[in-house]
Amino acid sequence: MIELPEFVRISLGTAIKLGLKPGRVDENFSTAFLMTYHEGGCVADCAFCPQATSSESNPALLSRIGWPKYGVGMVSQVLAESPGFDRVCIQCLNYSGVVKDALALVSIAKRVENAKISISIPPISPSEMQLFVDAKVDNIGIALDACSPDVFDQIKGKGRRSGYSWDGHIASIRAAQEVFGKGRVTTHLVVGLGEEESELAKFLIEMKEMGVRVALFAFTPVKGTQMAQRAQPDIGVYRRVQILRDLLQRNLITREQVVLDERGRITFDLPRDSLKGLLGSGNSFRVTGCPGCNRPYYNEKPSGVMYNYFRPLTEAEVERALAEAEVVI
Repeated sequence: MIELPEFVRISLGTAIKLGLKPGRVDENFSTAFLMTYHEGGCVADCAFCPQATSSESNPALLSRIGWPKYGVGMVSQVLAESPGFDRVCIQCLNYSGVVKDALALVSIAKRVENAKISISIPPISPSEMQLFVDAKVDNIGIALDACSPDVFDQIKGKGRRSGYSWDGHIASIRAAQEVFGKGRVTTHLVVGLGEEESELAKFLIEMKEMGVRVALFAFTPVKGTQMAQRAQPDIGVYRRVQILRDLLQRNLITREQVVLDERGRITFDLPRDSLKGLLGSGNSFRVTGCPGCNRPYYNEKPSGVMYNYFRPLTEAEVERALAEAEVVI
């Protein structure tokens, strides 16, 4: 019998949908988000993360989202009784025993009838990955966050004395593809950590060639973290990255058709009319991640710039996003 941990964190939107917090969530909100709870926090020290060892942020935050703590038994019960979730996404801190706790949360997630289960976890061994395959987890994510070895070292590797390394994360992603199979492995890319636009393009192309899905995030400064004073990324850069990721994912562009202009911006060697037709649905600008992911307001305030739309875009929003990208008239 699986031993359950005492506590679990769930995203604020999940808590509201489960009736544990007052408020309302959008009708498109269909993923339950759980996060492992550990009294000692996360042993990693990623410079942008409220869960980092050096962070002075509220420990109930991840990005700008609140993650209140609840008893596991209560969450297990209300999850099983709550309709409307198509997916359960489990976020994992890094600490000794996280695999055991994550497997326990998978057992809870299975109480949500017919829901797909995803897990985002630090690098683990292939034998530990197999435990999640055996537990019927659909997708695994191993977050690089940075798009290059140098940026990785600065924000979560050598410069943070975390034990993380770019090569180690890449090796873990490749191992996950062997265990889970291609098409079932994701990684995270946070735009705005100090990289060049050319590095973002190179990363997306290489991940596509590896067969890895990329979940895009806009860097979000959080009070109390080491990067609290850094601004969010330029929306034009983010839109171009979104477009490139989408075109690559749909096999609509090749490496050779991705070029940089005289200002170092991503452009596309495709007929302009054709490009506008390919992007007309607005899906390029929606939340990305595991199939069906639609996390709301992870990088944005409802009144602010909408980096990732968690719902279908209106015609006006599509036109605005295309104008922000500066690649389509």
